[in-house]
Amino acid sequence: MKSERSEVIDLFKAFACILIVWHHLALYSPMSDVVAQWLPQLEEFLFEHGLLAVQIFLVVGGYLNAKSWARALSKAEFQFFPRLLARYQRLVIPLLAALSLAVLVTALVRPYFDHASLSDVPTLKQIVAHVFLLQDVLYLEAFSAGVWYVAIDFQLFAMAVACAWLAHAWQIRSQNGSVIRKALGFWMLLTLSSIFVWNLNPLGEVWGTYFFSAYGLGLCVGSWRYSGIKISHRTLGLSILILGAIATAHQPRIRLIAAVLIAVLLCWYEATDCKPIEVIKLKWIGELSKASYAIFLVHFSVSLLVSAAVFNCWSENILVNALGLLISFALSVILGRQMHLHIENQEPTWTRCLKWTATFVASCMGVMLLG
Repeated sequence: MKSERSEVIDLFKAFACILIVWHHLALYSPMSDVVAQWLPQLEEFLFEHGLLAVQIFLVVGGYLNAKSWARALSKAEFQFFPRLLARYQRLVIPLLAALSLAVLVTALVRPYFDHASLSDVPTLKQIVAHVFLLQDVLYLEAFSAGVWYVAIDFQLFAMAVACAWLAHAWQIRSQNGSVIRKALGFWMLLTLSSIFVWNLNPLGEVWGTYFFSAYGLGLCVGSWRYSGIKISHRTLGLSILILGAIATAHQPRIRLIAAVLIAVLLCWYEATDCKPIEVIKLKWIGELSKASYAIFLVHFSVSLLVSAAVFNCWSENILVNALGLLISFALSVILGRQMHLHIENQEPTWTRCLKWTATFVASCMGVMLLG
């Protein structure tokens, strides 16, 4: 077996990163409305289907976490809270850095750029809610696009690692069977509950239970090899396809179809023993994959700046607006890579977490006082 770092996973994450950035450009930037005169079909596709990138991130995230936990579950100790707090640090430190930038950029362009994508001046309630990833649960306006996903990721991680911890505690008590099978059983139960119950209610999108349908598929595929179940990954992939067909017949959902297809592709990859695929082993794909989270976090601020400049100077020029979209994407990748190297990739500690919390609060307070 190879490590989880693979060209297939990198390709999925890089593609999802590109798709979500362009989705948000189509959704939030007025430049895309101008360019739509040239390419209306592309604009419509990005607007309607670009959010499917989230399903890729969810399935791959569950897949990678399951592989990581499968090794740890066999040890004598499996701690819940240290893992949960470590995940919070890894998510929140780059998030607070990106939100600090978003708040300042929004305040900078607000006098010159009247657009619906700009958030209002921060409030104390919003500041606290963003620090604890509660803004959507409390139905508060987010300071940047995609913040909801970070909160959902944390909720999903908490649910999944709680299942793993319960399975480990059960195994220690019973000393019978497989701890991986116990965890897999919990994950499968939550996945089926999400597919046939929680995912059917659009009002539940602020909770991780709604998205466990995709995340859980990744958990199941990632842990299958370690469970010892005598069913091949090809058979598992076929079972997931059948499950997806039943769920689609019950209520069609394009997001679920996308998650099922990604999970099936990962089953195929596992069935080949994760052998290298040289044709997609490209350095730029790997670099984009590594920085995908940072790019996802920072691209909204970049889009605001470029959109404001183009809107004020060349609001009707199709060529300039098209160039502006390309510049927004390129700058997002460049700035995201720098954020990955200098912020996200550094060892997460509570000292650094408090530092970036203070930076975020200071940025918000400065905007509140000035405006």
